[in-house]
Amino acid sequence: MNYSITRYTRYISRSAALAICLAPALVYAQQQAGVAKDASKAAEISDPAAVVIVTGVTKTTTKKNATFSINTLGSEEIQRLAPMSTADLLANFPGIYSEGSSAGEASNNITVRGLPVTGGYRFAPQLIDGLPAYEEPEAPFMNNDVFIRDDLMTDSVEVVKGGPGGILYSNGLGATVNHVTRTGGDHLAGGYKIEYADYGFLRQDAFISGPLTPNLTGAVGGFYRRSDGIRDTGYTADRGGQVRGNLVYTSNDRKTTARADALVLNDRTAFYQNLPISVPRFSNPGTPANPTAISQDTIQPLGIDFAHGTTASPYNRYFNMIGEYGTRTIDQADGIHPDFKMLTLSGSHELEDGWKLSAGLRYTTGTNGFNGVFTGNDTATSANFLNARYQNDVISAAHGAALNCNLSNAKLIGFFNVPTSNACASFANISRDDFIKKYAKASGVAARYLDGTPVPVSANLNFMIPFIADVDASSTSLDLKTQKTFTLQGSHDLTFGVYKSRYNYAPNFQQALLVSDVSSQSRLVDLYAVDAQGKQVGPSLTQGGAILPGWGGFVSQIHGDSSAAYLLDHWETMGNKLKIDAGVRWQNLKADVVRRDRNVITDLTPAGVVVGSTQDTTADNEISLPGDPHSLQHTYHGFGWSLGGNYSFNKAFAVYGLASDSFRLPSLQDLNDFATAGATVVNGKPVEVSAVEHIRQYEFGLRYLTRGFGASVAAFYNNFSPRSAINIYKDIGSSSCAVQGGVTQINSCPDVVQLYQRGVQNIGTEVELSWRPAALEGLELKGNVVLQNPKVNGANYTITQEDKDSKGVITGYHYVQISEDGRRPRRLPKVMLNLMPSYDLKPLTDVPVSLYAQYQYYGARYSEATDSNVTLYPSYHIINAGAQYQISERLSAHLHVANLTNQLSFTEGDPLFNDLLSPDGSRNRGVARPLFGRTVRFSLTYMF
Repeated sequence: MNYSITRYTRYISRSAALAICLAPALVYAQQQAGVAKDASKAAEISDPAAVVIVTGVTKTTTKKNATFSINTLGSEEIQRLAPMSTADLLANFPGIYSEGSSAGEASNNITVRGLPVTGGYRFAPQLIDGLPAYEEPEAPFMNNDVFIRDDLMTDSVEVVKGGPGGILYSNGLGATVNHVTRTGGDHLAGGYKIEYADYGFLRQDAFISGPLTPNLTGAVGGFYRRSDGIRDTGYTADRGGQVRGNLVYTSNDRKTTARADALVLNDRTAFYQNLPISVPRFSNPGTPANPTAISQDTIQPLGIDFAHGTTASPYNRYFNMIGEYGTRTIDQADGIHPDFKMLTLSGSHELEDGWKLSAGLRYTTGTNGFNGVFTGNDTATSANFLNARYQNDVISAAHGAALNCNLSNAKLIGFFNVPTSNACASFANISRDDFIKKYAKASGVAARYLDGTPVPVSANLNFMIPFIADVDASSTSLDLKTQKTFTLQGSHDLTFGVYKSRYNYAPNFQQALLVSDVSSQSRLVDLYAVDAQGKQVGPSLTQGGAILPGWGGFVSQIHGDSSAAYLLDHWETMGNKLKIDAGVRWQNLKADVVRRDRNVITDLTPAGVVVGSTQDTTADNEISLPGDPHSLQHTYHGFGWSLGGNYSFNKAFAVYGLASDSFRLPSLQDLNDFATAGATVVNGKPVEVSAVEHIRQYEFGLRYLTRGFGASVAAFYNNFSPRSAINIYKDIGSSSCAVQGGVTQINSCPDVVQLYQRGVQNIGTEVELSWRPAALEGLELKGNVVLQNPKVNGANYTITQEDKDSKGVITGYHYVQISEDGRRPRRLPKVMLNLMPSYDLKPLTDVPVSLYAQYQYYGARYSEATDSNVTLYPSYHIINAGAQYQISERLSAHLHVANLTNQLSFTEGDPLFNDLLSPDGSRNRGVARPLFGRTVRFSLTYMF
């Protein structure tokens, strides 16, 4: 890790913000060390049956007694797992597939119990202390995980799947994830951790908490991190951190509490995308019955190392984009850049006769920058790539202009000789070959790097596609609850709540198209047309490596106003052995959207530049500017219910069952798309389409939890119904169809509208086991396994197909019934396994060292569920291992090795096409996103 003095200075100055606010408290802590709890007590083995949960409940309860699926991780477990991201952490919860956290520390994708992959956290909202970090978990270019940075201030993480998660919280269709923050206790406590990794990673975490007055406690902490990047970008890829804190007031009679939380987050993380790959040659496209199955051992890189390579490099870090604003310079090092402030006020008050009032108010505001560069699927030798540019970007463009008599076209006048008289007549109906033969000045396309040196013949070239977005966002959430405790055939805790949220979202998104070589340090490339002697002819095709510096996108303003009411009864009866939770939720969403697509193609050639000259560039001739606004104003409604029960046979053993119907109102992604979709009109009549998603879930589980052994087994069935899809086909049997020569004229036939829902049904089981054998003190075996079988359901629709004779003449039409039912949706494994053995050596050897390992396995996954080019990516596994050494009562060291065996597999990938060949022509090519290679991390932690 090579830090310059300037770089050290910047790092230290920014870390100081964290240290300054904690230093006085740390000094005071040393003076008060005698009042700290005995650290050995924290190491005592807790009773799994007594793990307390606060998510999905209106009355604090234990995990064993929950009427629904709940999984938890405490702060010590989180520290041992050493997750590099929120997605990495969530991979440890059964039923959640996080795709290996392969995008980096933020903006990853997760799936829950077979729900379809739509990107991000659509079905898994992230809460902080029971309120959403941001109201809408699926927002383009602002994944919900950009708000979440777990650090030493995190006390636990709890995941509720279905059930009351869909009653108490918005968008809890799949899983509700609650990140619980430390608060001050009766004694002063705190900690400091410094962590280093072998990829230029250095991070500091700290917190301090404790009593301030007899009625007031406080906690403050955070982190600051700097990293060269887990993939070798050649510059600082990740930098930033957060500071957060809280104050909690509790009255003398313990009946009134008030709490204030504040969080400031400013962080940048690199966004890693697919890399070019090659696979053994195949001749036929994959089909559902015979997919193109990729073998792990046969995948080879194309110029970029799978373990730590990336398309990003110092040579393409900066590039220019053009738009209505003029020209701006993009810095890839900005990556994913959340800059948010979050303020929360909450409290509760117990009244007489069993009444209780509670409230929570959160305001989140700030910006998020999204700078992601996606990899094109066009990797080819420089000769083939440049020939394609000559054919497509020089000849085709100029020939089209000539045929249309567009005599001012830069490519026509720059690359071809235009007759001085009667040009339009000369070009009329001219063939491509004659056009080239008679008028061409350019005979090919050449390439050079931005420093002017030629691109070698041995290089491979490809496109890169930057997605650049700036988002302004704010969200206000208010949750008000009144609770009544009463006795009726047992005890009831009846909760009635109202929820209100308002949120604003304003993205400005623009794409570009860059030309780059494919190498360990990829470099941008400029293209220009040349004559037979290699001399430049006409304008350059690129500008600073960009062949399209402003291509597509949109500018939107979205406002959401949501109101909800919910009712949940927690009933304990039969001597508190039977517990029942029953609830309902109603919610609406008033959406107001204005979207302007970047669809106005504009020539922004600067004044004074001679069009078609060598000083000109065609890159600025087709800039996409924002067009006319499209608006949407609509109100959506949803209603859901949940019924669950838990029966405890004894202190250790309980069974539970759950049935629920949850809903998902349109997301910000949906609303943005709806704004330009327009109404569907068939035969002059509008077609009403449902935009609300539902999931019906049934679950049955067993829990057996003791100090030495724990087992949780859940069997579940989900039936997911998405918003309606529309298929329109022609009614070829209608009497109104015109017939000519005995053949139906299909365009004269009326349309038939067919609504269908491409849903998913999933049946599966989740098993969690833990065992601490008494015969071998210090050994713990933990793990979970998920077996599931998600299948597409309801995707049945009709198309019409032509009948042709042997000469290809249409003789009629017939119906074809299409069904995708029974297919497994894309990117969903059927098997997931997570084993976590650990062994504390101290009881046997008196050496304060704990060893641990982790084995994660994910089954094969489909790239896309289409009828052609169906690709099956291989299963993969990850092995992590580490050791923790308790140096002293308060100081510990931690060594963690991720991907110990350097497994080089892929979490996702595009479909593979049989006609796309690798540069040498011997194999097929594609793009896929690999796992990160082996990394080593070391940390020192001081806790008191």
